[in-house]
Amino acid sequence: MRAASDMPRPGRRIRERNPGRGRIVLVVAAVAVFVLITSLRGIAGFYTDYLWFDSVGQTQVWRTVLGSKLALAVLFTGAFFALLWVNLLVADRNAPAFRAAGPEEDLVERYQQVIGGRTGLVRAGVSLVFAVIAGAGVSSQWNSWILFLNGGDFGRQDPQFGRDIGFYVFQLPFLSFLTSWLFAAVVIVLIVTGVAHYLNGGIRLQVPGPERVTAAVRVHMSVLLGLLALVRAAGYYLQQYELTVSTRGTVDGATYTDVNVQLPAIQLLMLISVGSFLLFIVNIRRKGWVLPVLGVGLWALVALLAGTIVPALVQRFQVEPSESTREQEFIRRNIEATRFAIGLDTVEVDEFRPDFDIGDQELADNADVIDNIRLWDPEENVLGATYQTLQALRGFYEVGDIDIDRYEIDGETTQVAIAARELNRSNVPQQSWEGTTLAYTHGYGVIAAPTNERETDGSPNFAVSGVPLRDGAGLGIEEPGLYFGEGQDGYVIVDSRRQEIDYEDESGTPVPTDYTGADGVDMGSFVRRAAFALRFGDVNPLVSNNVTDDSRILYFRDVRERLHNVAPFLSFDADPYPAVVDGRITWIVDGYTTTDRFPYAQRAITDGLDGTASGLDRRFNYARNSVKATVDAYDGTITLHVVDDEDPIIAAYEQAFPDLFADEAPSEDLLAHFRYPEDLFRVQTNMWARYHIEEPGAFYTNSGGWIVARDPGTAAASSAQAATPTSPTTVDQEAPPRQQNRYEPIYQLTRLPGRTEQEFVMLRPYSPVPSPGGEERQQLTAYLVADSDPENYGRLTSFEVNGEFPDGPGLVFNSIQSDVAVAEQRRLLCQGEGATCTFANIVIVPIEDSLLYVQPLYVRGGANSPALLRRIIVEYDGEVAIAGSLRDALAGLPQFEDVPETPDDIPIEDDLDPDADPAPPADTEDPADPVEPADPDDVAALLVEAQSFFDAADAALA
Repeated sequence: MRAASDMPRPGRRIRERNPGRGRIVLVVAAVAVFVLITSLRGIAGFYTDYLWFDSVGQTQVWRTVLGSKLALAVLFTGAFFALLWVNLLVADRNAPAFRAAGPEEDLVERYQQVIGGRTGLVRAGVSLVFAVIAGAGVSSQWNSWILFLNGGDFGRQDPQFGRDIGFYVFQLPFLSFLTSWLFAAVVIVLIVTGVAHYLNGGIRLQVPGPERVTAAVRVHMSVLLGLLALVRAAGYYLQQYELTVSTRGTVDGATYTDVNVQLPAIQLLMLISVGSFLLFIVNIRRKGWVLPVLGVGLWALVALLAGTIVPALVQRFQVEPSESTREQEFIRRNIEATRFAIGLDTVEVDEFRPDFDIGDQELADNADVIDNIRLWDPEENVLGATYQTLQALRGFYEVGDIDIDRYEIDGETTQVAIAARELNRSNVPQQSWEGTTLAYTHGYGVIAAPTNERETDGSPNFAVSGVPLRDGAGLGIEEPGLYFGEGQDGYVIVDSRRQEIDYEDESGTPVPTDYTGADGVDMGSFVRRAAFALRFGDVNPLVSNNVTDDSRILYFRDVRERLHNVAPFLSFDADPYPAVVDGRITWIVDGYTTTDRFPYAQRAITDGLDGTASGLDRRFNYARNSVKATVDAYDGTITLHVVDDEDPIIAAYEQAFPDLFADEAPSEDLLAHFRYPEDLFRVQTNMWARYHIEEPGAFYTNSGGWIVARDPGTAAASSAQAATPTSPTTVDQEAPPRQQNRYEPIYQLTRLPGRTEQEFVMLRPYSPVPSPGGEERQQLTAYLVADSDPENYGRLTSFEVNGEFPDGPGLVFNSIQSDVAVAEQRRLLCQGEGATCTFANIVIVPIEDSLLYVQPLYVRGGANSPALLRRIIVEYDGEVAIAGSLRDALAGLPQFEDVPETPDDIPIEDDLDPDADPAPPADTEDPADPVEPADPDDVAALLVEAQSFFDAADAALA
């Protein structure tokens, strides 16, 4: 025994322990500092997100979404922690006082020595780790949670269970998630608790006989297994409702096998699960696991046979051989549900009986329709290239997407191609932080031209153009600055010491300006500047002397990103479009509510959508264009107008976010520029191709089915190497990849058959569905039209051909390409060096009970040259004519003689003598040889030569 003098004194023992504790404190502090430093950018992003929401007056959205995420994470983490902690406590309290000797005793002894008296701490630590893992990811269910709390009824029941659709859309998704989460949570608790019992000695795997599991452990594990069976029974109860969106049968929804085999199997499994729960409870008073094992074995057997094998056999050998008969009732349910869910239940069907017997009188009666035929194609390689070349004006401007809208010009409703002149920061002359962030901060104005007019050189007749802005259309634009637009990334700082440049005048002199808009986050403190420096990974906002206390920073300047931030629960159209509304340039974007839980509705066909931009390029079977969103191009003001009060989903969001949506109705000026949304119309036309059929038998065989007419590849450029008139060019419809696509919806101002007024509509044609393995027929079977005018907005009309099918756009394109006059004119126009001819999309123009096809032909002198409108091609009842104006082209058809004057009927500079001998094809010339001078007596060749010189001069100027 040690002497008393050798024993350590209490004070000395304390001093010896302090250095160890100090090292622990230092390590903890170092870890905390490291975590703080590595989290600074995330903290800065969180803080600046709040500042942005505060600047646009939508902190309620920020708080509601964040609060829902935190509530779910805390609630589920806490629930799992409590569940596991209680079970571990029970495991510790039921640890046997005496353990039988065995091979596992050493392991248990070492475990007990390691934890010592820290059992409670270990229990809490283990529970917390698993709880964080199980609960943190639940925050992703915030949207389902909000709908669960705020959703109401649809006022419409499903045909199988008779429950309101609101249950399937609002309650079922979250309840299904909850039961799945509970099942997984109980499984984890069961496993962790079993390990705890093992380490406490209650379970001894290597001890023979009944002493492997103590009575207390058996009771505990039986309760947990019973709870697991009960949760599974709840899951089966909800799973029967999930059958309403089954994809097993010939259509979506609960079909024959689901209703007659799968549903009884699920109900049987639910009963077995409840029975298994009772067996586990009974097992508390029994020794052994015979009854629970029988219950689980029966459940597994039924799940395998009745839940999987039998339905597959019934589907294959009983349903498929007589599918049309057995699935008839379920197909009828699917047709009705799909029509309602995709917005096709209100489509008006009009008979269209083609009568190609109109003459000069009918043309005169429809002069307004002829005058408004769209001659300018908004495609990027046509009008996009022309606008960019002629109206960008400065290298740092970029003309965005061209959109079709209508405006009152000179007292007449005129179809207009409009685009924004946006800033391209990568081309700013001063490529410094100061230049791209403080000086060149915004784009300038819009460009607009009527789609039915042109200048003498074939360029658009601009109604709004130039820098500074020339508003020849009288749109009354008050503020042309564009701080917000499409593709505007990064940030800019306004109200700094560095003067902003509004634009450069014709001499290149910068014209200064000061931003006076409402948007922007104040940068008046060091903390804010540091936060923005961290957020954007750029120290300049923190250290620049040009940034003052009055400076403001603008970010989230892309309109779609901006809207997604304030309304993350909505899907947005891929095509925001600018409009001049009440004197201001305003971006208009269509917002959608969607769900994939509508009972019996078919999954939407999303072919043709922009996969990178469209919010509808996802899985859904219900959609409504419930919101029209606007973003002011100058100050970024966001307004969300609810335009479909009958949509229960948007009603739920209005209840959850009462301050987000506008209380006032859209102004009349704004209503006048609403367009039926492109993405939704694409989906609806895709679906209507089959869902116009109402009779289940015909639907099943697709008898009378359609497909959207093929895009004939009209946007593909055709080079100067044209065929001779005796061997005209033909187009292989299978070759270009674009020709595999479908006819794009086209906005146009026209008068539809049977109506008395012109309307701004969108149109898409159909062709007969091809037989299996057969070639695609390209006649016209119908066309679907959507109205955009305020008085009839949203009206869908299907004009269905009754009688012999006329030629569709694909056959018309073939006729145009094989026409001798077209081939000759194309060669004459396109033989200059670098010259290319581009055919516009074919425009379908209904005139009374006839169809007129119009296809403009553009010429570009080179890659940097504008596409100029040189020829108009028309096709009517199999006859093709080409001329320098629409009027002359119509007059070239044998059916017409006295054609009214059209807005494009002006002399053009490149008119060629159609009777002159054509010059040799360009592909017969060796590019290395000098060009032979034209024959002085060959007028056509002289004109072509002159045109090539003009094109070269235009390219040089550009």
